Amino acid sequence: MPSRKRARRSFSRRFILFALFIVLAILTYTGVWFYAADTLERRTITAIENLNVGHQRANCEEPTARGYPFRIGLFCRSVFYEDAKNGVSVSAGAFRSAAQVYQPMRTVGELDGPARIATPYLPALEASWENMRVSARLTTSLPERISSEARNVVLTLDDESRQPIARAEALQGHTRQNGSDLDIALIAQAFTIDPGLTNGSAIPAIDGELLLTVENGVSLASIEATGLRGRSGKIENLSLKIAGGDSGLMLKGPIRIADNGFVDAELRVTVNEPERIAQLVGEILPDRRDEIAGITAGLANLGTAPTLPVNIRQGRVFVGFLPLGSIPPVQ
Repeated sequence: MPSRKRARRSFSRRFILFALFIVLAILTYTGVWFYAADTLERRTITAIENLNVGHQRANCEEPTARGYPFRIGLFCRSVFYEDAKNGVSVSAGAFRSAAQVYQPMRTVGELDGPARIATPYLPALEASWENMRVSARLTTSLPERISSEARNVVLTLDDESRQPIARAEALQGHTRQNGSDLDIALIAQAFTIDPGLTNGSAIPAIDGELLLTVENGVSLASIEATGLRGRSGKIENLSLKIAGGDSGLMLKGPIRIADNGFVDAELRVTVNEPERIAQLVGEILPDRRDEIAGITAGLANLGTAPTLPVNIRQGRVFVGFLPLGSIPPVQ
């Protein structure tokens, strides 16, 4: 009998010690989580303060860390960024992010619309969407990768007219560090332009894809970045195709923006089914229909998918030796 009592007391002590250990572990984990949450909030505020220098302003309204117990993420009631020097501003609704506590450098997020977008030389636009998701692989300095996707995106003029501009079934954007270079990918599915902008012509939906490498592009994320002048890169692929078909354009080649803002490039453009493309361009630009028909007649002799050299010299665009137009200097 005494041995049984000693065994029960020993079991009770072990059970109590085990329960105390669990309680202590929970309290320790809770303390660590709230310490990390407080650090996240303070670093967010510091990062925003660092952006608010010179002509730049940024804001995350009421930054709050949430997600206890198994996740941690940042919540903002609204977000805002402005670069007054370059005339760019973006504002949007609530932002929510989350990461697993055991993998805090891989985070996902959601952004609520609508967003107001202002850029130079263009009227202010409002963008709305059904769902925008963002994912990122973070490092101690800049994100290694960022991806975003939005569904059912609609663009309208942000004025009294509320005129629709364009819509897309899906838009995607991806960036990643490649050493000091920056790889960028933009994808649009079923992108359509409102007929009010195309002389009443109903333009079919377009699928687009841009793959671009910017040399030393990682430095663009620094506060001291002065703009795009002096930058160079390579268009790995720029594709515009009629959704569900093969008609379209594909472009690739190196490109550089000189210190004076003018573009220089040596590009190769492949036109699939040029007659179909010429018909669409003629509907959009009826005043130049005869000129476009003449170019199409020349392309028809080169096959169904001719490839042409397109050179840009100090902003002047040439197809072979024929001048096509000019591109204004960029900032």
